[in-house]
Amino acid sequence: MRLTPTSYVVLGLVRWTPGSTAYELERTIRATVSHMWAIQRSQIYREPARLAEAGLLTADADDGARQKTRFSITPAGQEAFDKWLDQTPDEMPQLRDLAILKVFFGADPESIARLRLLAHQARLKEYELLREAGGLTHQGPRQAIEAAIAHERTSIRYWSELAKAKGC
Repeated sequence: MRLTPTSYVVLGLVRWTPGSTAYELERTIRATVSHMWAIQRSQIYREPARLAEAGLLTADADDGARQKTRFSITPAGQEAFDKWLDQTPDEMPQLRDLAILKVFFGADPESIARLRLLAHQARLKEYELLREAGGLTHQGPRQAIEAAIAHERTSIRYWSELAKAKGC
């Protein structure tokens, strides 16, 4: 079975919170990794069942008023996840920013810079509040939030300089 980054996100989150439903996973993804890794909502709901079919998760159905399936990681899932963690990524990330793409093709950066600056300042505040709240219990999320804060600060610097250069 081919595992994707979405597979590993699901395995990792189920590892941290055994017994999660797909709905709980979706909420956790939105609150945590969605700012650094985009996952379509439909993928979040399909992936746990796919991983269970492959023997990487267990699926325990609760036949209450609304059927809920709770997922837990299996030893094979733990092994696959650990192996993935040990692999060093060899690809460089893409800068997928529609605003920068528009600037590249000649859009007037003045209004774009103003709006982007506000958006990055707001996102920075979110990340700083998340860090200050102290809810990041694992070392990995704490390190990732520091990377996100550094990214937002760099983006703020870029858009501020562009705004000044164009007289915003």
